[in-house]
Amino acid sequence: MSAKVREIAAQIKDGAEEREHVDTVIKTIAVPEIAKAGAIIGHGKISNGWARPGVVGEYGIDYLTRTLVNYRGLWANIKPEVLYYRGGSDADGAELNGDHAYTLTFPKDALPPRFAKYFWSVIAVDSTRFRVLPNPKQRFLLNDATNPEYREDGSLTLYFAAEKPKDAPDGNWLPTPRGQTYRLTFRYYGPIDGVANGTYWPPALIRTDK
Repeated sequence: MSAKVREIAAQIKDGAEEREHVDTVIKTIAVPEIAKAGAIIGHGKISNGWARPGVVGEYGIDYLTRTLVNYRGLWANIKPEVLYYRGGSDADGAELNGDHAYTLTFPKDALPPRFAKYFWSVIAVDSTRFRVLPNPKQRFLLNDATNPEYREDGSLTLYFAAEKPKDAPDGNWLPTPRGQTYRLTFRYYGPIDGVANGTYWPPALIRTDK
């Protein structure tokens, strides 16, 4: 691949027409293809509003996924180490926004620890620069260390909102600033069971302030 890039660079070095052609190909073919593949992280799949990459960390000749991951995350571990799910929309297909409040509920038989040998975490990042969202609480993730509380039926509900919902335990709430579109990244470290074999997706996010 590097040899092909050097060959193209040599061919267009002294030719304005050739450079214009390459620029046109990038703008009309490459950029639209990357944008189209962004929603599914290259050759991944989406379910419940969550995208699961087809490959991660070890890309082989899947340059499209490699490019997308490098652009948005700079680095990714390989699947046996951690599996990433990206959530960009709610159950209705609308983009996540800090002006709204959402819940994410896991039934007792499919709690996050079931699918992670080591630990799990979920973060929120902005949709432009992919950085964690600043907030007065300076909380940037939820995991077992935030001491989330489980419901009487054994289920777990996580909350994403600018202000803490009145029924939300503090350790279950991740602040998401108003006016900010964002995405969630759910990580399962040491993935096992359905996360490891590709049959599991996190539940859909439910907007609660309609």
